[in-house]
Amino acid sequence: MELSSELFSNGCTSWQRVLLTASPFICVRPTTLISPTIELVPASVAAGGSILLLVHNIPKYLQSLFWYKGLIAFNKVEIARYRTAKNSGEPGPAHSGRETVYSNGSLLLQNVTWKDTGFYTLRTLTRYQKMEFAHIYLQVDTSHSLCCDTLDSAQLSIDPVPRHAAEGGSVLLQVHNLPEDVQTFSWYKGVLSTQDFKIAEYSIATKSIIRGRAHSRREIGYTNGSLLLQDVTEKDSGLYTLITIDSNVRVVTAHVQVNIHRK
Repeated sequence: MELSSELFSNGCTSWQRVLLTASPFICVRPTTLISPTIELVPASVAAGGSILLLVHNIPKYLQSLFWYKGLIAFNKVEIARYRTAKNSGEPGPAHSGRETVYSNGSLLLQNVTWKDTGFYTLRTLTRYQKMEFAHIYLQVDTSHSLCCDTLDSAQLSIDPVPRHAAEGGSVLLQVHNLPEDVQTFSWYKGVLSTQDFKIAEYSIATKSIIRGRAHSRREIGYTNGSLLLQDVTEKDSGLYTLITIDSNVRVVTAHVQVNIHRK
């Protein structure tokens, strides 16, 4: 379909007709509007139990997906992969025989131990070669280490309240078991504790909060370690890291996953 383009003028007013060409051969590659996120189901697991790393917003035109133990996606730590063309999962070098990958991207961990604690990374690849990553931190509840030394039962932990929030709402990252002799604690967006990702830092000695480069003016920090996220958007989804330092310069780190959904 074509519309001709001509310019008319009477000296004061102008009208323009623009040539528009509609082609049935224009191909627009679909894009993923919402990035994948991961949810722990149930929210916590004890040693010996099972937990599902449930994936949301898997790409529509998925070609393959890969699960890794840790934050870096390389072959040595690959747990499993799923290929759409084969409609089947394949174990990777880091597969222990206790993991099952599903076509919706989710990963089931069975008979978990304290060694399963840590980060897990999902990598997706579409038929248009678009690659996306998502991360989740799993904390396995256990009272004994491998050598049977009793761990501190009051470990630093964080709960998002609510666990799932809609855009425009607020989420409290509620901290539990903050060390009694803590001297400073810092919040970071993501898993890297660098200045670029620091949201805020609190000093017990000066009773002051210093905003970091990642502070968006929508965060409020509290002396009990908790962090309030206000007027959240989908971009606020992801991992958050809390790092505490006590009087003996002992560093304790905790992570939490925040999931924000459109209304």
